[in-house]
Amino acid sequence: MDLQLKTLLTQVVGFMIVVWLLKKYAWSGLLEFIEKRRETIAAEFENIEKTKLDADALKERFNQELADIEQTRRGKIQEAVSEANELASQIKDEARNEAMGLRDRAQKDISIELDKANTTLRDRTVNAVITTAEKLIRERLDDEKQRQLINRFLDEVDLREGTS
Repeated sequence: MDLQLKTLLTQVVGFMIVVWLLKKYAWSGLLEFIEKRRETIAAEFENIEKTKLDADALKERFNQELADIEQTRRGKIQEAVSEANELASQIKDEARNEAMGLRDRAQKDISIELDKANTTLRDRTVNAVITTAEKLIRERLDDEKQRQLINRFLDEVDLREGTS
């Protein structure tokens, strides 16, 4: 057992020497390396947080701009609809006015044509009466012949009115 105790003591002393050497020469460097690594990781996390905040702010700005664009688009659509309604109303009014003008002109034309037809009928009636009167004057007729002639004249007037 002595041998094992010596070996054990030797190993413990050797371990202590190694720990003391490490502490004197390597431990501060190792701790310094670990601290730098911790600071680097912390700085990376801060950068990630800052980048995340920047990205969120950018996303919010883009969402706001998108909302503004949507609002502008809706406004322009409303303006276009309003202008289209105005234009449709103007076109309807113009068409209505044009139709009224055409109707008025047609009524005037009908009135003129009716006046012409009445004038023509009057002229024909006068000519027929004059012709009949001339025939009556040229030949002396008895009552029966005059009635026949007048009835024939009236039939002719009726016939002419029917064809006019």
